[in-house]
Amino acid sequence: MYVSHEECKAAGLDAKDVERIAKGLSRYARQADALGLAIFGGNGTGTLRYDDGGPGRLIVADIDGHVDGGDGGTSRSSDGLSRGES
Repeated sequence: MYVSHEECKAAGLDAKDVERIAKGLSRYARQADALGLAIFGGNGTGTLRYDDGGPGRLIVADIDGHVDGGDGGTSRSSDGLSRGES
């Protein structure tokens, strides 16, 4: 888990708030992984999915809040800040 302080500053966010959220999400992601669950995001929604070997992962839970998916690509913009796909 890592907090990008320059990017938090550019976004007008308190890095401590971002760190608290990132730590919690990281903790839950490790717990999900230990149970064989994948956190899946796409189209603004999120689900927990389990691969039981069937024709697609079982959707065992829906997640509240906006969850974005994608390939996770990142790059540095001309201002030197780390940015993800749009």
